Amino acid sequence: MRWSLYVAAFVLTALFRFLTLGDGFPNDHYVYISGGWQMLAGEWPTRDWVDPGLPLMFAVSAAAQAVFGKVLFAEAVLVSVAFGAGAALTAAAVLEVTGTLWIAALATLLEVVVFPRTYGYPKVLVYAAVFLCCARFVSRPGHWRAVLMAFAVVVAFLFRHDHGLFLGVGCALTILLAPDSGTLAQRSRTLALFVLAGLLMVAPYLLYVQLNGGLPAYIRAGVDFSEREAARQWHIWPAVFGDDKPFQSALVYEFYAIPVLALIVLVAQRFGGPEGPPYVHGTDPPYVHRGLDPPSAHRIPQWSAHVIPAAIVALLANYYLVRDPLDTRVADAIVPAVMLGAWLAARAVQATRHRTAALGVLALSVALFGASVSSAGSIVENLDRTDVRREWDHLPRLFMTRSAELHERFSTHQIPTRATLSLVPFFGYLDRCTADDHRLIVGGYLVELPFFAQRRFAGGMGYLGGSFGGDETERLTLLRLRTQVAPFAVIPSDYMVDLEGRFPRIVEYLRARYTKLADVHVTDELDVNVFVDTTLAPVGRDRDTGWPCFR
Repeated sequence: MRWSLYVAAFVLTALFRFLTLGDGFPNDHYVYISGGWQMLAGEWPTRDWVDPGLPLMFAVSAAAQAVFGKVLFAEAVLVSVAFGAGAALTAAAVLEVTGTLWIAALATLLEVVVFPRTYGYPKVLVYAAVFLCCARFVSRPGHWRAVLMAFAVVVAFLFRHDHGLFLGVGCALTILLAPDSGTLAQRSRTLALFVLAGLLMVAPYLLYVQLNGGLPAYIRAGVDFSEREAARQWHIWPAVFGDDKPFQSALVYEFYAIPVLALIVLVAQRFGGPEGPPYVHGTDPPYVHRGLDPPSAHRIPQWSAHVIPAAIVALLANYYLVRDPLDTRVADAIVPAVMLGAWLAARAVQATRHRTAALGVLALSVALFGASVSSAGSIVENLDRTDVRREWDHLPRLFMTRSAELHERFSTHQIPTRATLSLVPFFGYLDRCTADDHRLIVGGYLVELPFFAQRRFAGGMGYLGGSFGGDETERLTLLRLRTQVAPFAVIPSDYMVDLEGRFPRIVEYLRARYTKLADVHVTDELDVNVFVDTTLAPVGRDRDTGWPCFR
C-alpha cells in the first residue's frame, strides 16, 4: 500500500502539473530557462554571468534542455517530474512520522492543491526530501543517515542558498533531539560529522566561486540581491476580512498557527500524562516494517525530534518565503505546514481523552485549511486549464496536444507576455540577420527574450534591472559588454527612466554606440524600443524589413 501511494502521488501530480501548462510558464520562470540556455551555449553562472545564489536551478534546466532539446517541453518535463517526486517524498515523510496512509494521502493532496508556481518546485522537492531524511534518522540514527541528511541539505543549498540554511538548522536540531542518538558526546560527534560532510560536499562549489570572482564579492552580490528583493517584495500580514481572497490571506496566519499549535500540543503531551498508542490502530507504523520494538517509552522524545525541527523550519520558511504578492508566494511554505499538520491530525485521531472534541477540531481545521489552499491554488481554474474535466477519457490526446504546444517555438499559448509576443517578427529577423554567437542586451524584465530569440544575453546579466545593481556589478557588466558582440539592445519604454537611474554608466555606453532601429508597439502605454549598434558594419539588408544584416 505504501508504494502504491507513492507511485500514485508521483504519476498523478506529474500529469496534473504537465497538463496545466496549457497557458505556459510565468515569465519569472524564464530566469532559469534562459540561464539554462546560456549554460548550454558554454557560459557558466558566477564565472560568466550574475548568479544571485541559485546555481542548481540553472544547471537542471540546462540538463533538461540537453536531454529533450532547447524547447519548453524540456522544462515542462523537469517541472512535472520534480513536483511528482516532491509529492511522493511528502507522502513518504508523512507516513514515516504518522504511520497512517490516509493522513499521508491527505497531506499530499493539500500540497498539490495549493499549486506552487512552476519555478517553486525546489520548495516542494528539497523540503520533502530533507524532512524524509530527518524522519528516517529519528527512527534509526546512524552516521550514514547523517551524511545523507548533509547531502540533501547541500542540494537544497545549491538550488537556493537560504533553503540550505533553513533546512540545515532543522537537520542539526534533529540530530541533537533524536532519542536514540546516544549520549550528548555521541550526538555532538554525529552533528560534527553532518557539518563536516556538508562542507566537504559543498567545497567544490565554493572553490569554483572563489576562483571566479571570489567568495566575498559573491556574498556581497547575494546580500545586495536579497536586500533589493526584500525592499520590493517583503513579508506581509494581509487583512483577512474584506480581502478579495479571504481564504488565501488566512493561509498566511494558518501557516504560523500550525507550528505554534504543534509545539503547544507537544508540551501538553509531555506534561499531560500517558496518551494513546503512537500510531492509529489498524495501521503498520514504521517500526513494525523494520522488526523493531514499539517505541512507547520514547514516543515523546521521538515526537520532539520530529516536531521541533519542523516547526523551526516552518517559521523560517513562513517569514522569508511568504511575500507580496501572495498570489505567487504564499504556496511556497506548504511542505513544513502539511508535515506538522499531519502530525497534529494523527494526535487528534489517536487522542484517548476529549476524543470527540479533538476530532471536531480536526474536521473544522481540515475544512478551513482545505478552503485556504484551494483558494491560494485556484484549483478550479487549474483543473479547467488541464481540460481533463471536459475530456477526461482522452488523456493521451490531451498529453500529445500539450506536448506539441511545448515543442513549438512561438506557440501563442506559451509566450508569457504581450511584449514578447509582439517581438516574434523581430526574432525571425534575428534568425535571418545575426549569427548564433551574437548577443542581446536586455533591459527591463524581459527575462524570456533570450530564450525565444535563441541568443545569449550580453554583459553577464539576464536583464538590466530588477534586483541587480551596484557599482561593482555595473563595472563588470561594462567590461563584458566591451568584449562581446551585441548588435541589438531591447528595452521597454516604461523602463528607460529606471534604467538611467540604476545603471548610468551603461546608459552612457548605450547612447554612445546605439541608435534606435524600431519601436515595437505592445499597448497604448507600452512600446519595446529596439536599438542597433552603429559601430558594427552590416553586410547587407534584410529583404523583409530593410534592416541591417550582420551575417
